[in-house]
Amino acid sequence: MSSKYLLDMALHTSGMGFFVSFVSEILLLILIVYKSRESFGHYKYLMIVYNVVLILYSIATSNANLAAHSTETSYVLFRMYNGPNRTVGPLFILQFCTMYVTMLIILSVHFIYRYVAVFYHRYLWMFSKFYLAIWVLGSFTLGLMLISLKYFFLGEFDYFTDQLRDEFKTNYNLTMDQILYNGPIYYICDDKGECTKPIGVWLTMLALCSCFVICLGVMGYFGSKCYYKLYQIKSELSEHTRRMQKQLLFALVIQAGIPIIIMYTPTALLLVSPIVGVSFGAYSNIAISMVAVYPPIDQCFCQK
Repeated sequence: MSSKYLLDMALHTSGMGFFVSFVSEILLLILIVYKSRESFGHYKYLMIVYNVVLILYSIATSNANLAAHSTETSYVLFRMYNGPNRTVGPLFILQFCTMYVTMLIILSVHFIYRYVAVFYHRYLWMFSKFYLAIWVLGSFTLGLMLISLKYFFLGEFDYFTDQLRDEFKTNYNLTMDQILYNGPIYYICDDKGECTKPIGVWLTMLALCSCFVICLGVMGYFGSKCYYKLYQIKSELSEHTRRMQKQLLFALVIQAGIPIIIMYTPTALLLVSPIVGVSFGAYSNIAISMVAVYPPIDQCFCQK
C-alpha cells in the first residue's frame, strides 16, 4: 500500500467511523436510559457515563481528523493545517488525546465496579450518583493533566520539524507548512552523531505509559479476579443466574479484549518502537484507523 493511500485511509476513517459510532451510541444510550432493568442499580449510571464518554471520544476523533507517522527516533500525530492560527490547531490533536486517555481510565473504573459488586457488595455506594461524578471528574482531570504535559513537551520545534521535512515530502508530498503535529522525539543528534535524550519528552512519555500500564493492570487484575470467582460459584447458582453470569463473563472478556487489541496494543507499539530504532513510517496510519473505528465495534458487541 502506498503512503498516500494509507494517509487517505486514516483521514477518511475518522469521518465514517464518527457517523456509524454516533448513531449506534445514541441508540444504545436510549436503550440504557429507558429499557435497562432496575436491578442494574448503580451500574446503569456507569454505563451511561461510559457511553457519553464514547460519544465525546467520537466527536473528538472526527474533529481532530488525525493521521500518524513514525521514524526511527520519533512518532507524531498530525492533521492538515487549514489556517488561520497554528497555535489553535494542535488543541484538536490534544482534545482527541484527552478523550483517549479518559476513556481508558473510565474503562478501568468499570472493572473496579464489577470487582466491588462481586466481592464487596456493601461498598457499592461508592458508585452512587454523587461518587460516580467524582470518579468521572477525577478520570477527566487526570487525562487532562497528562495531555497537558504532551502540549508543553511534545509540541513542534525547529529541530523536530527539520527532521520530519524529508519524511513528509517523500511519503505524502506535503510540506511542513501544510500540517500540524504533536509527538515525542526520543533522541536529538548533532552533526557529529552524538545524541541526547530530551528529559521533558522522556518524563512525559513515562507518565503516559505509566497510566496505560496501570489501567491495563487494573483491568487485568480485577477482571481475572471476577472471572474466576464467578466461575467457581456457578454450580451454586440457579439456571437463570448461571446464564446471566455466563453473559457477564463473556462481557468481561470482550470489554477488555476489544480495546486492548484494537486501541492500546497498536498505540503502544508506535510509542515504544522509536526508542529501539524501529520505524513503521506511513503504516502508523493503520493504527490510527483502528482507533477511529473502535467505538462502533465496541457498541456492536455491547448491543449484542
